[in-house]
Amino acid sequence: MAKALMQDERFLRIRKLNSGGSRRKSIALEKEEEEREEGLEVVQTVALDDLKKSGDEGIESSGVSGGSTPDKGATTATGGESCEKSDEEHIKLRLRRLYNDASPNGPEKRYSFFGDVAFEYRPSVLDGAINDPMKTKFEGPTLEKQIKAKKKAVKLEGGNGHVIIDNGDLIPNFSGLYVLFWLTVAFMSMSMSLNYYYEHGRTFRDSAILNFMTTDILTVAFVDLLMYLNIYMVFFIHKACKAKLIKWSSTGMSITSVLEFGYLVFYLYLPEHVLKLHWLAKIFLFLHSLVLLMKMHSYAFYNGYMWNILDELNFSTKHLKRKTSISDPKIITVLERSRSFCKSEIESQSSSPGDVFPNNINLKNFFMYTMYPTVVYQIEYPRTPIVRWGYVFEKLCAIFGTIFVMMALAQSSMYPLAMKALSLREKSWLSPYERIQQWGFILIEYIPSFIVMYLLVFYLIWDAILNCIAELSRFGDRYFYGDWWNCVSWDEFSRIWNVPIHKFLLRHVYHSSMSALQLNKTQATLMTFFLSSVVHELSMYVLFRKLRFYLFFFQMGQLPLVALSSSRLIRRNPILGNLLFWIGICTGPSVLCTMYLTF
Repeated sequence: MAKALMQDERFLRIRKLNSGGSRRKSIALEKEEEEREEGLEVVQTVALDDLKKSGDEGIESSGVSGGSTPDKGATTATGGESCEKSDEEHIKLRLRRLYNDASPNGPEKRYSFFGDVAFEYRPSVLDGAINDPMKTKFEGPTLEKQIKAKKKAVKLEGGNGHVIIDNGDLIPNFSGLYVLFWLTVAFMSMSMSLNYYYEHGRTFRDSAILNFMTTDILTVAFVDLLMYLNIYMVFFIHKACKAKLIKWSSTGMSITSVLEFGYLVFYLYLPEHVLKLHWLAKIFLFLHSLVLLMKMHSYAFYNGYMWNILDELNFSTKHLKRKTSISDPKIITVLERSRSFCKSEIESQSSSPGDVFPNNINLKNFFMYTMYPTVVYQIEYPRTPIVRWGYVFEKLCAIFGTIFVMMALAQSSMYPLAMKALSLREKSWLSPYERIQQWGFILIEYIPSFIVMYLLVFYLIWDAILNCIAELSRFGDRYFYGDWWNCVSWDEFSRIWNVPIHKFLLRHVYHSSMSALQLNKTQATLMTFFLSSVVHELSMYVLFRKLRFYLFFFQMGQLPLVALSSSRLIRRNPILGNLLFWIGICTGPSVLCTMYLTF
């Protein structure tokens, strides 16, 4: 029996994953960025049973221990805190920590493959910091009340009534300025709209932006619906795996990869070359196709990984039932460790026994996943108890109001400058110096309106739309962005300005490249930036119908800027870092847009 197992390819793979000094290849993970900043270097290790309990010294525990040499890309663990948690805590906290290594150098932290991304009950930044407090706690001016309360407290303590107020003693409230900001935006939009209306013969019919918004709207809606329905292909692939018609590892993964590539190419080609839609429709369909493609990929490869784990569990369990015929204790240890890990990995994915893999592969689960404002799949998410219809109405007003403001700004400020830049491209008689000079004047004019448009687009998508969808689907994790406006480096910005996409890249590009391609941290980072840069350049191709690679090089150029932000000068002067960050945000999009239009 032992000899037969040693010749079985499946067992040899399981032995490679569950013994020796190498980490388990299927779950190569690193600790989150904030822990690295605190000086904790964490092993990329596997969740295996405690080998020391077996008493077998012939097989080393996985990870880095004693005097062993770490894998390429792995670092040694420090810190003496215990990571032992009960199975109930695993499910509740969703941390996927499994077991500790009983090595004399202290415990190692062990994580499931899915420990890199967490979903929790969190409000959006604007709701948590401004909107909700303003609705529940706003009571007008409070500084005078705070000063009187402090004087009263001093008198009660026997003081003479003279109070020294420090900066930290008073808590100012800027809710009124928040209201003023949106009123200013509303009045400016009304002013621009009225001016355009009277200057163009009391009509909006010749508005280019309005025409872009309303032309081929039914065609765009139909294509968008078709794109959505196409992602159900991966659901039916896993349904076939569940019915044992195909196997994920041999057939399902190959079919899914081909379908994903075909999906991207088809919906890149269809709007441009077949339907010949205008630029606004094309970029909308392209960006939405990317979102749906990421959803499709995450669902497919999450469940694909789980099929591999279930297959390994069945294999190990089957042979352990006949372990009396296995004479080699090392083989039994490997099988037991494999079974322990696989069982924990499957059971920790859901707190409901009815949804444990593969029971999650059903139409309701997939449909609800497609409705959630996330592109990273897992079996269950935090959910709110009810839908607040007043909140939904508020966000719908924000969506349509912001779109109106964007249309007014684009028509009055940005569209005329875009036409000016395009006309400059046609002036072939200009010398390079004259062309660059005129381009510089257009750029200076473009920057103010582009800053406003950039902020409006961010608010529209990441606050208004995503929060509206989250409320309708009762999705509990509203942390779609962090306080990116306080960033002092570009690596911070890339992590927190678009949290849903960052989670996808972290799991399905960064960690997957480390696991599947055996890349180290630096190589995986380059891979992630490269893929992101290629996709951003594709979006410019959709908009401007030409490849110039300006955005690609700007995106890759963030890497040396990340190194610069780690310099001693920036670390000692975070305000300087934030200033440089905002200079880049204010000028970068305008530079890129005018370059694509002009050159």
